[in-house]
Amino acid sequence: AEMPDDNADKAGEKAALNAENDSDEETSGETRRLSNNTVHDSSEVSDGEDDGHDSDRSPENERNDGFLRRHAKNLLHFFVEDWFLSAALGILTAVLSIATDIAIEYLLHLRIFLFEEAHNWHQYLGALVWVGYITVSATLAALFCKAVAPQAVGSGIPEVKVIMHGFVLKNYLSAKTLLAKVVSLILTLGGGYPVGKEGPFVHMGSIVANLLTQATESCRYNAFFSNEGRKMEMLSSGCAVGIACTFSAPAGGVLYGIESTSKYFAVKNYWRSFFATTCAAIVFRYLLTFVVSPKMAGTITAYYQTNFPNEVFVVEEIPLFVLLGAVCGLLGALFVFVNRRFAMAKEHGIYKRMFGNRPILLTALTTALVGVITYPYGMGEFIAGKFTFRETLVDFVSNCTIFDANSSIFCGDNTTEHWTGQNGNLHPGMTMCFYIIVYFFLVAHCVCMYLPTGIFVPSFVMGAAGGRIMGEVVALYFPFGIRGIGGPMIYPGLYAVVGAAAYTGAVTHSLSIAVIVCETTGQLCALLPVLIALMVANAVSSFLQPSIYESIILMKGYPYLTDLPPSRMSVHLLKVSRVMVTDLFFVYKKMTYSELKKMLKASPHIKGYPVVTDKESMHLIGSVSRKSLIMMLTAKLGPDTSLNYKTKRTPSEFFQSTIHSIRRSTIPNVLAADIFVEHGSSGTDSLLTSDKAAIRARQGSGIDFVHSIPESSRRRLLETPISLDSAAIDAAPFQLVKSTTLYKVHNMFSLLALNHAYVTERGRLVGVVSLKELRETFANIYVWGAQPPKRKVARVIKNSDEEHERMEEQLRKLREAHS
Repeated sequence: AEMPDDNADKAGEKAALNAENDSDEETSGETRRLSNNTVHDSSEVSDGEDDGHDSDRSPENERNDGFLRRHAKNLLHFFVEDWFLSAALGILTAVLSIATDIAIEYLLHLRIFLFEEAHNWHQYLGALVWVGYITVSATLAALFCKAVAPQAVGSGIPEVKVIMHGFVLKNYLSAKTLLAKVVSLILTLGGGYPVGKEGPFVHMGSIVANLLTQATESCRYNAFFSNEGRKMEMLSSGCAVGIACTFSAPAGGVLYGIESTSKYFAVKNYWRSFFATTCAAIVFRYLLTFVVSPKMAGTITAYYQTNFPNEVFVVEEIPLFVLLGAVCGLLGALFVFVNRRFAMAKEHGIYKRMFGNRPILLTALTTALVGVITYPYGMGEFIAGKFTFRETLVDFVSNCTIFDANSSIFCGDNTTEHWTGQNGNLHPGMTMCFYIIVYFFLVAHCVCMYLPTGIFVPSFVMGAAGGRIMGEVVALYFPFGIRGIGGPMIYPGLYAVVGAAAYTGAVTHSLSIAVIVCETTGQLCALLPVLIALMVANAVSSFLQPSIYESIILMKGYPYLTDLPPSRMSVHLLKVSRVMVTDLFFVYKKMTYSELKKMLKASPHIKGYPVVTDKESMHLIGSVSRKSLIMMLTAKLGPDTSLNYKTKRTPSEFFQSTIHSIRRSTIPNVLAADIFVEHGSSGTDSLLTSDKAAIRARQGSGIDFVHSIPESSRRRLLETPISLDSAAIDAAPFQLVKSTTLYKVHNMFSLLALNHAYVTERGRLVGVVSLKELRETFANIYVWGAQPPKRKVARVIKNSDEEHERMEEQLRKLREAHS
């Protein structure tokens, strides 16, 4: 071919660029007018849009009334977008939180009242009421979850973590899930079930944030509320508000919400989260002061105020805090391991063989066992079973000693009688040791049941119990303090606070516990010991086990890439070429319709295919979704029931769907049958090369353009090359080079929320790596390090005449059955 002249080339490029710009301006203007007509009145929105893009608008031509009207509108939008939604989120969640707390406290008071009345009649009747109350309450909670929303079962933090990573779990953020979560949580905790409420509260806050986002659909004047990033920001604020309502800790709630649910956090969302949690704390305090009765307010408050002196510890105690942190780290890792074994037994082990698919029966028997163990005049006498986690935590952090009755800081009989049994003949140390051992296994088992459960509060209390025992022992050995008479005393309550923070941080892998502890205790003097023990415990636990939330994600098989543990050299040495899949299904330009159909049938599990130039060079030019190829085949050859039309939406299709097409409900209904929808994957926005192809990709059914083709014409068409002009091709899929380390791949997938990425070498496609391969590689990273997954032989498409005839015969039979 003859090369054109340079001047002609430049002129041609300039003319093409001008024509393209004109076309883009016309297209964008038309799209803008159509989208505005969907939401607002046509005339009003057209005026509003013209105000922002009118070429005549300038400071000289704009009148004062237009200037004031425009800025008043911008000011209104500013308050609605940023301030109003954040405040509404905090206020609504706080009201919901305190209403839930009040209902729980009333049920707990009813439980004690019924038990004491029944016990006064007869001891056996009291035992029956104690066991029956918790069993009936928990069973009703499980039945309510089963009937209304099974998504309300569990903590909710792992699911929110997965959603914020870029996957939409079906009905996990719906109104009926919120109803089921609130009612079942009231029944569960009101019956005395030994679990926490911070996980369900985080889930509730996320649901409120999602419902607020959906409620503002009528206000989508500039697609602000349609922004996927804005939705994630609202969910992050909802998580922070949930924690703030649990502990009345606004700052700690924001930090814990970030650590528990996000791998990467937008700093610009900090102030929204802080504002929402501040509003929640203000409303929480206001309701406690002016609405709730003084007696009830004293029982539901989230504060555990301490009155330690300013010099609450000396530097000689720092090694003891380090030791406490190390022990808590080991126990936290052991707790995660034990919980995972119980969950596996429920899903695949002995519980599965005994109870099958009847989780409610297992839950009822477990709650009955809890009632028997905690019965105050039975086994519960040795573990303070009559008291709730809140009541025992107050004893643990008290600024006095329980073991030494001769000490100058002795707690007194009102506190010690909780740990000395009904007759006062038990030693508090033995009772606390039994308390830790029993609840360690009991909580690990109970959080696996078919109920809304939280792990934060039980971990906090168990850590406080362990720290209290250590503090009491140190106080016995040093009755006048480590420095002797005249020096600071040993305060066991300080060790309880340090142990609570260290053990909870070991279980959740969170460092924001230090801020929560300071906010809940109301003192900063314990900050340094808390930080020391917390960092040691977190380091030990994160080296041995994943966090409790990531452990649940792994057990449930959610499409989530877990965090890498520290000091694993294998992720730096292993390259992506060892992990990628090399046997690929791909589309090339000269591919025939027959080959395309064979490929689609041979790979029903694949939802997107790379597009290359040809089989020899294999230069990657883009990617195309399975659904788009099926639409192209259907338009060319007619319907084919052997192809799977009901596939999940692919990453490229997510980007193809514009904001306004979503609002017009053009996404196919088959998505409702999926558990989750993957999105946010590789590449930039897909390029729709044809308006008809865009409509087909959004409709997804092909009913409007399906037509029958004679058999002879069909055979000829099968041997013709495909036309990629009618397919929606993503021209910029995400790519990696072969030498990329798994550490970088993990960071990229986590930061960009990728689902898969193509591996190239000098532009040539050599493989593909997906979230599935990475999860298999990191499955046993805590034990064996990163291990490449076992290679699976891909199905090869045969091109023999016999295979061709066999498939054509199957197609003919399927068409006859379809007709």
